[in-house]
Amino acid sequence: MIKRIVVLTGLLLLALVLPMSLYGQETAVSRTTEDTTVSQGLPTDQIIIKFVDASQTGRALSVEDDSFMTDLSETAGVALTYERAMALDAYVLKLPERMALDEVTAVASALSQRADVVYAEPDRIMQHFDAPNSPAPESIEVESFIYLPIIMAPNPIDPLRSQQWHYDYVPGSSEGINLYNAWGITTGSANVVVAVVDTGILNHEDLAGRTVPGYDFIHDSLVANDGDGRDANPIDPGDWITSAESSSGYFDGCPVSDSSWHGTHVAGTIGAATNNGIGVSGIDQNAKILPVRVLGKCGGYTSDIIDGVLWAAGFHIDGVANNVTPAKVVNLSLGGYGACSSTEQAAFTQLWNAGVLPVIAAGNDGAYAGNYSPGNCNNVITVAANDRTGDLAYYSNYGVGIIEVSAPGGAQIYANDPNGILSTLNAGTTTPGADNYEFYQGTSMATPHVAGVAALIYSVHPGYTTTQVRNLLQSTARPFAVGTTCYDYGDCGSGIVDAYQALNATLLSDD
Repeated sequence: MIKRIVVLTGLLLLALVLPMSLYGQETAVSRTTEDTTVSQGLPTDQIIIKFVDASQTGRALSVEDDSFMTDLSETAGVALTYERAMALDAYVLKLPERMALDEVTAVASALSQRADVVYAEPDRIMQHFDAPNSPAPESIEVESFIYLPIIMAPNPIDPLRSQQWHYDYVPGSSEGINLYNAWGITTGSANVVVAVVDTGILNHEDLAGRTVPGYDFIHDSLVANDGDGRDANPIDPGDWITSAESSSGYFDGCPVSDSSWHGTHVAGTIGAATNNGIGVSGIDQNAKILPVRVLGKCGGYTSDIIDGVLWAAGFHIDGVANNVTPAKVVNLSLGGYGACSSTEQAAFTQLWNAGVLPVIAAGNDGAYAGNYSPGNCNNVITVAANDRTGDLAYYSNYGVGIIEVSAPGGAQIYANDPNGILSTLNAGTTTPGADNYEFYQGTSMATPHVAGVAALIYSVHPGYTTTQVRNLLQSTARPFAVGTTCYDYGDCGSGIVDAYQALNATLLSDD
């Protein structure tokens, strides 16, 4: 087993160091939207399909009805078996084995030509978006902002809070979310629930009392790594991949790594217990965290993710008891290369219209975010990562019209570099060990900052629509400083999310 460095690398998570011209002081007006240097998706063995008459076809799609599956297989040119029904009146079909994504796309395209099919598409494998350590490009000197709010000293009752620079705001040196002033307005509400759709969660002492009952939506027992499929236990058993697993067998080609405990880290940023005398602080001191497990060994299927997202928001999923504590905010620090699929877009539109805010990581390939889903879907908040000095983090994806806002994701050179984001974690390299805290970096780490601020907004204005919250986050985001990469290119969203300015604006709107 390799020594676990701060983050896991994956086929979709290569941290590409951007050319120095992107960080320099040349007059550049745009970055490329082409993306030919990164992996275009992991192999998959599943297809999502939706039929013209879902209810009628649903009766036909049964394990007893071989004739219909034979007919579909003849169209596809490969043997298909029925796997299960999923959300949005869609179904999951199984291929004989994992195949390259372009091959699965061809199979889905053939099925899409049928008159009784609305769409068919690969059930893509998604992965969490934290970035491997890598030397960052040289920093440029950052001018002081004109924007200078009063800075309150952090309360030392949480001993590691002083290392959470990402909550502070010191121009040019700690370009965080200006949280301490925001806590003077609100520390959140227990009536707000934030779903962490991720690898699950651990019983970390700094998350005690902060969660509501969640669910494990991973249907594949090998991916789940907990001995079974879906169940009501969202505890993270670990997602490690050994060299032997990576070289052959079910997880052939998956990146070798120790367990990430990714969902636990994300959850800590949103809502670690605050002022309890241990560890770190969370952004929202009162909101509840809803753990939804969708990522296991080597990632997770889109079909499981979509079911998990909709369940978290309060929608019914066949075979699963309804969620009695629906989320107002859904955090997805995950994704993969590819266009926003029909299934993804339908789900996020449903959430948005229901008043549930999806907050999604932009991705960590230092590339155009429009090539990565689900952050490239409509009706979502897509988050890029900034480093401590206010630049776009060297790994972060970017894109005009794709990124809504940026938030602290850190930029590390070595394992546990304090220029990353400090949160709750676990010392186990495979199965869970002792509670600990570590610095991670990635758009995965930026995203929960925005989700946490959104939760604070909802605690003050629970009736705000998703559009109102998005507009508020963007209109109150701190402008990028002159000379920073985001200022030069204008492709990192409206600015760095600012909790104090957002909440202050809600007070002003009440006057």
